[in-house]
Amino acid sequence: MNHDADTTIHHAQILGGALYRRAYYCTVLRDGRPTRLEYTENNHCCQRFNLVDGWLHERGTQATGLVGHAYARLARSRDIVDTVVERIAKDRLVFLHPPNAHCDECDNARRSVPA
Repeated sequence: MNHDADTTIHHAQILGGALYRRAYYCTVLRDGRPTRLEYTENNHCCQRFNLVDGWLHERGTQATGLVGHAYARLARSRDIVDTVVERIAKDRLVFLHPPNAHCDECDNARRSVPA
């Protein structure tokens, strides 16, 4: 698994204060009745989550190697969270593609940033 599928990074984005949020809802049962629950989520393309791989390597907090026949990464969640929070503090939009990349998901997330 690469970090582009690492949900720990989504959690770290919230803790780090990523500025982008998109509105969503789901329906839940509350007292036996369907109820609409609205929430916001830091949703965008996750390709730039792969930056975390290099950051963890630089810090020496990720091991890589073969496990059976598969290439694997091993890192503590705490190290992932700390690294991401630190990077977001420097650049709140670090995980969004730049506007000239024409990534619809990242462009939508960028539009949600408060002025």
